[in-house]
Amino acid sequence: MSAFFFPERPAIREAGSETTYAQLNDQANRVATGLIEMGIKPGEHVALCALNPVDWIVFYFSVLKAGAVAVTLSGLLTGDELVNLVNHSKPRFIFTAENKLKELEKLKIAGGLEKIICSGGDLDLQCLVGLCSGSFKAIDRDRADASEQ
Repeated sequence: MSAFFFPERPAIREAGSETTYAQLNDQANRVATGLIEMGIKPGEHVALCALNPVDWIVFYFSVLKAGAVAVTLSGLLTGDELVNLVNHSKPRFIFTAENKLKELEKLKIAGGLEKIICSGGDLDLQCLVGLCSGSFKAIDRDRADASEQ
């Protein structure tokens, strides 16, 4: 709603730069479109484990717009902790930082985890933002849908 009513107001301020509500909405729409084009369906789990606040927020809203379930994991997790939580939550995709790539690649090889979205992973977040459409209508979900997964 803020992107509609206050598009030019800053949504995020970080290290001397600003991202407006319109920019945040456009980027989230683009990533949501990309997630759907890659096969993410409503109710499926998509994990986030990164420290960059702007990218994390963009990806989080993208997951919600796509109708998926956002599994939020601390970017401070150790390799073993991250592996345990990913094995437990069973996300199809994960958005993460490059320093988590080595551990997550093992999970991808073992099966279950399909895509790692990060620099050096299967796809970079900025690549998704650049390739996909900013036109998007959020998917309506029923609260009970998440319990089906």
